[in-house]
Amino acid sequence: MRHIIIGGGIAGISASRAIRGRDEDAEITMISGEKVNAYYRPMIPYLIEKDGMDINFPEDPVEKYGIGVIYEKAAGVDAKSKEVILSSGKRLNFDKLLIATGSSPVMPDIPGLGGKGVFTIRTMEDALGIREYCRGREDAVVLGGGLVGIKIAISLKHSGLNVTIIEKLEEILDQRLDKRGSRIISKVLLNGDIGVLTDNTIKEVIRKRDMVEAVRLSSGKVIKADIVIVAAGVKPNVDVLKNSRIETGNGVLINEYLQTCMSDIYAAGDVVEYRDLITGMPSVNALWTNAEEMGRLAGKNMTGENIRYGGFLSVMNATDISGVPVIAVGLIEPATEGYEVITDDRIDSYRKLVFRDDFLVGIIFIGDLTNAGIYTNLIKNKIPVGRLKEEAIKGNLGYINFIRKAPFQTVTV
Repeated sequence: MRHIIIGGGIAGISASRAIRGRDEDAEITMISGEKVNAYYRPMIPYLIEKDGMDINFPEDPVEKYGIGVIYEKAAGVDAKSKEVILSSGKRLNFDKLLIATGSSPVMPDIPGLGGKGVFTIRTMEDALGIREYCRGREDAVVLGGGLVGIKIAISLKHSGLNVTIIEKLEEILDQRLDKRGSRIISKVLLNGDIGVLTDNTIKEVIRKRDMVEAVRLSSGKVIKADIVIVAAGVKPNVDVLKNSRIETGNGVLINEYLQTCMSDIYAAGDVVEYRDLITGMPSVNALWTNAEEMGRLAGKNMTGENIRYGGFLSVMNATDISGVPVIAVGLIEPATEGYEVITDDRIDSYRKLVFRDDFLVGIIFIGDLTNAGIYTNLIKNKIPVGRLKEEAIKGNLGYINFIRKAPFQTVTV
């Protein structure tokens, strides 16, 4: 059986591992436009500040799982003849195909944004390029107040630059935290001497002799800048499927077995559009943990299993922001009635639980992450909390409270 995987990220690697675990003789070929060993993509921003930091996998999956790699971009897919077309024009036949092409940074249409001194960050090469360019620079602006933008801002600050985050919405980390949580993290950043300007965006990048000199904001304010990092979101890489007959919306459309409309072609990771586990609404998700799970299940199904994929949690973030641990999972800011919200807001921590009837559907923990894995499992496995809501907000829930109700899955937070 010949398996081809387009994409060298965690979804493709997880699929390869699953395929090899079920079929020792399978031929696995990965098409990757990035000629590097496998690495932890969420750690890319840390490369900006740390010379010699190693974010590669401890073991090379290409060697470990016997993957043949073609370092070239895929240009198209011929679903009818079951061929992948490479940028060189070469065609590769497959029995099963996985689309794991990931996503690419969004570049807003802003005067002066194109050219030297402006960067996006998606690959290891991007981060190393930013680190090199920062040498001898003084002022940086980060466009985008999401998790990636915040991590970049912190790394730039640690590198000795003056840093300002520009966010067009009213709060940073919108849709990743509620307003209270966002304001807590804004204060953490300000205490670390990182500027945060919300309800604002860049209207123009001001250049002098082709070099970035400043940015003009929608408010009219002008901020000095030697370098601008754009972290304004990502979009699924679906261009390779143009004219392929594979159905796409905002991303590649799949069924519960991670198959596209072509039964021998699967999709996993950032490129997929599927339903949110809590809301049931179609969504595109760019989280590492979700890509790993989708890739693993797709790989098993490509080798003959029929495992159903229930959907992803659009919010499932666990991180550390300037020494403050943060986790947010599920539906964190209900937009309609019918939900019960319980909070515990203290000087050194903030905890929020969102319930739908007896079911926990969302959490935010900042500062105190006690039993966060248990709460995540309650959400993912849809286990009723019943009369334990008050104990839940205190962090007193343990596996023993639910051991008779349902087995827990292991969740890394």
